[in-house]
Amino acid sequence: MRRGSNKDRRARRMLDRRGMGGIVRSAFAAALAEREASPGYYLVLGRQAMACQFQIFLRPRDGSFVPAVHEALNEIDRLERQMTVYRDDSEICLLNRTAFAGPVPVEERLYGLLRRAHEIGRQTQGAFDITAGPLIRCWGFLERKGRIPGEEELDSARAVTGWDKVLFDDGNHSVRFLRSGVELNLGSIGKGYALDRAAELLRSAGLNDFMIHAGHSSIYASGNSNLGPGWEVSIRAPHAPGASLGTIRLVDEGMSTSGTGQQYFVVDGRKFGHLLDPGTGWPSTHNSLCSVTAPGAAQAEALSTAFFVMTPEAVRAYCDSHPEVGSILVAAHENAAVLVWGLSLTTGSDPEN
Repeated sequence: MRRGSNKDRRARRMLDRRGMGGIVRSAFAAALAEREASPGYYLVLGRQAMACQFQIFLRPRDGSFVPAVHEALNEIDRLERQMTVYRDDSEICLLNRTAFAGPVPVEERLYGLLRRAHEIGRQTQGAFDITAGPLIRCWGFLERKGRIPGEEELDSARAVTGWDKVLFDDGNHSVRFLRSGVELNLGSIGKGYALDRAAELLRSAGLNDFMIHAGHSSIYASGNSNLGPGWEVSIRAPHAPGASLGTIRLVDEGMSTSGTGQQYFVVDGRKFGHLLDPGTGWPSTHNSLCSVTAPGAAQAEALSTAFFVMTPEAVRAYCDSHPEVGSILVAAHENAAVLVWGLSLTTGSDPEN
């Protein structure tokens, strides 16, 4: 995204100890006023959460909404505490520990997210599956290290993976596991869900023009940027570091990109990415990048994960039957064609991000 000079960037950040932009004070407000006419200038506020940097981009004229941004970032913190598998007191960890013993009541919004995840899993024939926690664990990805599991260990993990082992009670908003060892992991939808919730809070405060991202891989764009309608974002080229496949203009929608360019490990010269195919239990290898646009960031993140392990024919069929969803898919080999369905990819432009 265009951000002006280095001096401009230093002037606008004014981050406090938590990484969230401080309340705009008089001198900073004056600097914002001077830059309001500059199309490349944004107020950027951020917070470290969910193992990445969340950032919210505002137009300079909207500096008065910084307190609302603070509340949105606080909500992201709260959701991390609720959904993380790295804290024993999180609601997801409690569910994983106790849901085999009996039904566990789940907070209403989180229950709704689990239900949405189940529906996306059904629509993608299991390519998206948040019950893959045991697989993630046995491959070492939970510790962010990576290792090849033994055949017996992998078979045991696959035996407790799958939606058929989860029972929902919509009347009581409760969840029960039908097998011991089932483990939910929201890593493939949680960031997008946090973006959607943050966007909801910002809009309820009266802010309409903003973009928010989680580690650049998941994005929600609302309203207009300084450069006109919507927000232009760049899609990186998986086989050419620093290059771009083109840009997409997002208008009141989410986008997510899944790939193995950064999260992987190598054994005997063979690369193993972190995106697992729930059907085989092994890392998916036939695609190198998948970007998805959808009405919400959670939906986009879940589908980019699913599409990454699906065939091009299956991805196209899904997009054809869900016109609100668009996708870009690039196969793993270096000369792979860029496959595009349901969205407009512009090449040769100067993107905002």
